[in-house]
Amino acid sequence: MSALAKASGALKSVDYEVFGRVQGVCFRMYTEEEARKLGVVGWVKNTSQGTVTGQVQGPEDKVNAIAIKRIGKPLRLAVVQEILAE
Repeated sequence: MSALAKASGALKSVDYEVFGRVQGVCFRMYTEEEARKLGVVGWVKNTSQGTVTGQVQGPEDKVNAIAIKRIGKPLRLAVVQEILAE
């Protein structure tokens, strides 16, 4: 078991897709910054369908924090209509 897993408990990985006005409003940059602040890793990208998709990985409590608290409260210009997470 890695030192990270021992220190932080269970690790979690979540794939997500965000719908709404989330392209052209710095949503990806915002998400990357929030992830960095929490100490989780992953990726985020725009899709050709006008959504933003990504994956976040790290200690379960921190992944839950970004998925529920941070992605749900984006920048002023973004309008999140729906978040699907697996």
